[in-house]
Amino acid sequence: MRSRVPAALMATILMGTAACDAAADGQQSKQTAAQINAATRFNRDPARFRANQQKLIAAMRQRSPAAAAALRQAFSTDVLAAIAPDLRRLGLSPNDVADMTAAYWVSAWEASHDIVGRATDPALLAGARRQIAGTLAKDAGRMTDGDKQDVADAMLFQTLLVDARMKAAQQGGSDARRQMSDAIHAEAANLLKTDLRQVRLSASGFSPATGASAVNAGPGGPAGPAGAHAANWQKVEGVYFKSYTTFGVGGMMISDFEPVILFRDGSYYEVEGEALEDVDLAASRAAKPRIWGRWRKQGSTFLLTDSKGRTEDYRLQQGSFFKAFPAEAAGGRLSRPYKRVSGGGDSAMGGSMAIATLSNFTFAPDGRFTTGSSMGASGANVAAYSRRAPTPGRYRIERHTIMLTGPDGRSRREFFAIGSQGTSPRLDTDMIFIGDRVFVKDD
Repeated sequence: MRSRVPAALMATILMGTAACDAAADGQQSKQTAAQINAATRFNRDPARFRANQQKLIAAMRQRSPAAAAALRQAFSTDVLAAIAPDLRRLGLSPNDVADMTAAYWVSAWEASHDIVGRATDPALLAGARRQIAGTLAKDAGRMTDGDKQDVADAMLFQTLLVDARMKAAQQGGSDARRQMSDAIHAEAANLLKTDLRQVRLSASGFSPATGASAVNAGPGGPAGPAGAHAANWQKVEGVYFKSYTTFGVGGMMISDFEPVILFRDGSYYEVEGEALEDVDLAASRAAKPRIWGRWRKQGSTFLLTDSKGRTEDYRLQQGSFFKAFPAEAAGGRLSRPYKRVSGGGDSAMGGSMAIATLSNFTFAPDGRFTTGSSMGASGANVAAYSRRAPTPGRYRIERHTIMLTGPDGRSRREFFAIGSQGTSPRLDTDMIFIGDRVFVKDD
């Protein structure tokens, strides 16, 4: 359910949060706290609350009849009475539009940062509330009680849904929780026009995270400016990588790995390089059907059927199909050199030419990297070698996206993942994926 916040008011709320701090401070200097509170409070109409509940159920029914039925059951009790103890603990009132707006911002921020099952610190919520109230006061003072209640109810319902969804996902394990966190993050970015993963929350309210150039970054993308298709992550069931056979140096057959994304609708996509939030899935499916297929699971075996109808079975962590981990599993930083060897030629088929290419990255935990490459060729009558000098830059990784910024300031985003090992998947930082290429540690 989208908030019914008037456009002018939403524009005011959604200033960059650094600007919000300044605006709030300015408001506080001109108005007393009592005046601000009076502007954001309203007299609640129980009939209007019930009507807003029914609107939410109707909107949910279009997306999921089962969820709508569960919501109707939840609303059969006195919702406000049920949550009153928690609101009191946090110093919030359901009859204050700033309080309910702050509640949603904080709950969405926590979900975006995969925080679940931990009591919210009242000091953090108080800081967010003061900041938002100072920004809202002028516009809220011109709203009717009914307008304020509509906004407050929408924010309250969104808050309850975020909390319920994260708690339910927690029961499904870390993968389910991360997927729900991604989904809520994308939804909040679309509603609030703010990337909550680029925002820090303290007792002073929201502010840009260290190293973030802007908070009001728009919907979606991790590791850089918003992706046009951030909602793609809401469709993902899991991220894996699988082996395939290719021709290597000298024409020999070798095994390589490629990342693959499984979607909840039963389709799969072989990553070609772009970060998922930059991919138009429908256009990709139409233009490149060969990288798409169908998947299903039988026990611990994954059955993948390619675009030509050929089915292969993969047992998870059994040599050819593995779980891929996101950047957060390694603390969001890399700290070692990696290499990739590739090549070609025809020596394995009776020819005389062999070509080998070495690509490498060296990452430092402070966000710096260098990259370079070298190539050698040899044959019956020729031998050659070339090397590209290492190029420095800055990197940032988040979830399954890496942003690489060169010395000229130009950036590019690619898919990113970390490998795994063991029958029960364990993080293996000796292997990473950048785009669709696998790199291994360079000793």
